[in-house]
Amino acid sequence: MNGIHDMGGMHGFGAVPVDDEAQFHADWERVVFALVRAIRPQGIYNIDESRYGIERMDPVDYLAASYFERWLASLERNLVEKGHLTEDEIEAAHQRARDLEDPGELVPERQDPDLAERVRAAFERPASFDRPNDEPRFGVGDAVRVRNDHPEGHTRCPRYVRRTTGEIRTVHGNHVFPDANAHGEERDEPLYTVAFDAAEVWGPDAEDPDDTIHVDLWEPYLRPAEAER
Repeated sequence: MNGIHDMGGMHGFGAVPVDDEAQFHADWERVVFALVRAIRPQGIYNIDESRYGIERMDPVDYLAASYFERWLASLERNLVEKGHLTEDEIEAAHQRARDLEDPGELVPERQDPDLAERVRAAFERPASFDRPNDEPRFGVGDAVRVRNDHPEGHTRCPRYVRRTTGEIRTVHGNHVFPDANAHGEERDEPLYTVAFDAAEVWGPDAEDPDDTIHVDLWEPYLRPAEAER
């Protein structure tokens, strides 16, 4: 999606802050993390739908929100869209929490060994989105240009590499295509690591024009470098 949510492709936001000391800064963040990790193994919504939920936040709310506040906004949106909650139920829960000295009292206790085992297995299972399919269009060493597309929905193609030319460095096989997966379409596409010269991406302002930038890009984002758009 184009917009304020594409932080990786916009200027003026400075370096990404890194906090190596704390994964969580409040107890409610642990609850949100646990909720999301318990819901995904149930197949209610996938990781790309989660990202797309964040991208549909109002830009003002998005910029003001913390990392886990964005997770919570996407969690609520997806549960409503999938028919598991209503907006009225969420608002009523927020109101009850505001009326309590300890909102943690709203978090119910539930014993579900089967669900706990599924969540535990999901944590322990190595992530794999590889899918079998046809042969990829491009091979190592091929020159490619990133298409100058501006989709309204979710995309994993960063704006800063669009229209630039690079070289295929690695062919990863076929993987789940996030642009489709975010909208409930099961589809896989070849995935590549593409190398770009820093000067090609950033122009004469590149800190070191001789640097190389590597970006993982799916085949629909690419075309042969010499072909017309």
